[in-house]
Amino acid sequence: MVKNIIFDIGNVILNFNLSYILPKFTANQKEQEFILKNIINSPEWLGYALIDTGFLSKEDAIKIVKDRTNHTNDTLIDNFWNHYMEYSFIDENVLNLIKKLKGNYKIYLLSNINEYTYNFIKPSGLFELVDGYVLSYQVHKIKPHEDIYKTLIEKYNLNPSESLFIDDNQTNVDTANSLGLIGKVVKPDDYNDLIDVLKKEKVI
Repeated sequence: MVKNIIFDIGNVILNFNLSYILPKFTANQKEQEFILKNIINSPEWLGYALIDTGFLSKEDAIKIVKDRTNHTNDTLIDNFWNHYMEYSFIDENVLNLIKKLKGNYKIYLLSNINEYTYNFIKPSGLFELVDGYVLSYQVHKIKPHEDIYKTLIEKYNLNPSESLFIDDNQTNVDTANSLGLIGKVVKPDDYNDLIDVLKKEKVI
């Protein structure tokens, strides 16, 4: 029986659609590819998640990316790093769903997230709404590595077999399942798919 629901944040609660965001910075296909290769998929971001683990500041990341790309697109790098969050948004449907679920379940967050995204989300009240959370930049651990899941489980004394974990990344879900959590993958930024998954698990 599910007693706890653990949500990922990015692309589950916080919508972050690159196909929508990239054109806001440039219509040039090569420049969009530059952002994907040198920022999104860089060691600083998705590659080694140096920002999400809290080991690197945004300012240092910007400098590293500029140096690595021989200062060929410094303005584009500055604009994207400093303004991409302006085109992300909290899904109010998910926020309202969490408020309803709180009547019957303990709600937790487990997310690869950096300090800047945390500060962007904070005014929404999400972190005060839930019963607890573990964020990668604060504990210097990231999904899909087991340590961050174990940190959440131990911090809140959770029974994995009673805990439903929701994430948009199958690899993250696989780790959750390997630890005894009830891991389920959802489509990114898809509220209806989230509802379908929760219905299948009979929590709504």
